[in-house]
Amino acid sequence: GVFPIYPETNNQAEQKLNVLDGADAHYATFDGAGWALNRKNTYAAYCPYNGKLPASTPYTAVPIDMTGQDGTLETIGKKYDYMYAPSSFVETTLSDGTPFEVVFDFNHAISIIQLNLTMPVDATWKSIAITNDAGDKVWTTNATMNVSDGTITSTATSASINLALDNVVTTEDNKTLTLYVAALPTVIETLKLTATSSGDSKYVATLEGKRLQAGKAYRYTASLVVAPSTGVENGHEWIDLGLPSDLKWATMNIGASSPEGYGNYYAWGETEPQSSNTYSWSSYKWSVDGSSSTFSKYTTSTKTTLDSDDDAATVNWGGKWRMPTHTEQTELVTNCYWVWTSNYNDSGKAGYIIYKAKSSSDKGQFVESGNTPSSSYSLSDSHIFLPAAGSRVDGSLYYGFGVYWSSSLYESGSFIAWILYFDSFNRNDAYNSRFAGYSVRAVCEK
Repeated sequence: GVFPIYPETNNQAEQKLNVLDGADAHYATFDGAGWALNRKNTYAAYCPYNGKLPASTPYTAVPIDMTGQDGTLETIGKKYDYMYAPSSFVETTLSDGTPFEVVFDFNHAISIIQLNLTMPVDATWKSIAITNDAGDKVWTTNATMNVSDGTITSTATSASINLALDNVVTTEDNKTLTLYVAALPTVIETLKLTATSSGDSKYVATLEGKRLQAGKAYRYTASLVVAPSTGVENGHEWIDLGLPSDLKWATMNIGASSPEGYGNYYAWGETEPQSSNTYSWSSYKWSVDGSSSTFSKYTTSTKTTLDSDDDAATVNWGGKWRMPTHTEQTELVTNCYWVWTSNYNDSGKAGYIIYKAKSSSDKGQFVESGNTPSSSYSLSDSHIFLPAAGSRVDGSLYYGFGVYWSSSLYESGSFIAWILYFDSFNRNDAYNSRFAGYSVRAVCEK
């Protein structure tokens, strides 16, 4: 690797950074140009050099980034095998007369995980996701590493580590694929591993939890199976639509008893239907004195995403259920095949059937009223149905369209929030007033 060596005291300006390429030499002599070793300085070193040095004194907290891994040991060695070296300043005389020597003994700050995976089919693999099954954000993705003692201070976490594979190929069924993952020390419970092929088919395996310690390597051996297309979370069914985020969508609206049922109507940030069906600024929970401009919670300058206590999906269904964000609603639009129907499954209810796309060209397509969908899709394929349940506004009920709340406030106005809107000829990413009564479709991460 490449090792930056620099003064860790506030005399940094007096001496320049010097980089030692460990692939070529294990010694570096610093002389001239401000780099003769200085008695009043102590020196720091870390590896691999990512072009970043601590921004302020003491110059020991190096920013590190664990994202963007590709599953190869070579890349881990070059970019993710972070090492720290407590410096020692040794006064001595070398054979060439050099008066001082600084010695660095490097320690690994990470763990390495080896994955030996039996892949069920011959395929080209584009990604692997390793997710904590409980949904907790146990993986540190960004942190600072203290080069003096190896202390890791997390600055960002995630529930999953994602490996972007470079067209890794298995040429026959049940072929073993070996991959590597770098991780900062953590304690993990059960893990779910999801492999995605170039055709967007998903295969899964369950891995046992471990306590990962710095400087140690761990091995997992697992056989993958086809990912289930449906499942149940806390008593409510979900569907896997093959989305890039692996997010699962509920099969029915909050308050409904069937996929075609309209369910309840909620104002944004309220968790119960309004008993009087008023749905106006005067009845809105977060409006101050019926105002459309003053709110007791959620503004563009304070908080723009619903807390779980104000999330209609979380409060009513519990478990891992929640309302989708604006970004997640957009993902549903751009990655699925939408077909308008006026009579879903002979129920007499109109709305959109949202299919798991069977090809890249189908993603983001929608078949409006009067047009004929592809004959390759039927109700036996993975799908959800969003009924055109309409809305309740100012005491009135309106039909002929569908409006579904996200959990995201509109960034440029505190009185409006993002929605997914559609009718028989349109499907729009939009926003509307928070007091209105709209449908809620829940999502969960499995």
